[in-house]
Amino acid sequence: MKSDHDEFRPQPVHIRIGHEDIDVRSLNCAIELIRSLRHDRLGNYAEMLLAQMEAARLPQQQAEAWTAFRTWSIACGLAGQHIREAA
Repeated sequence: MKSDHDEFRPQPVHIRIGHEDIDVRSLNCAIELIRSLRHDRLGNYAEMLLAQMEAARLPQQQAEAWTAFRTWSIACGLAGQHIREAA
């Protein structure tokens, strides 16, 4: 069982936006990606996700926010095929 003192270490998520490939390796990187999409159609669907990610302080909260980010990226068709298979 994990405690609140365990460090959160996410598995990178490979994202493709247009023709650009991005490896999202941290929650902060994911937050910046979502912020960069604020004026895009995808960003309109991510406001609650962004709020959850920004509010995550404890390792368990960060893990849940990361899972939500991965789920969102798959649902939007941004995550690479290997992520879809692993989910």
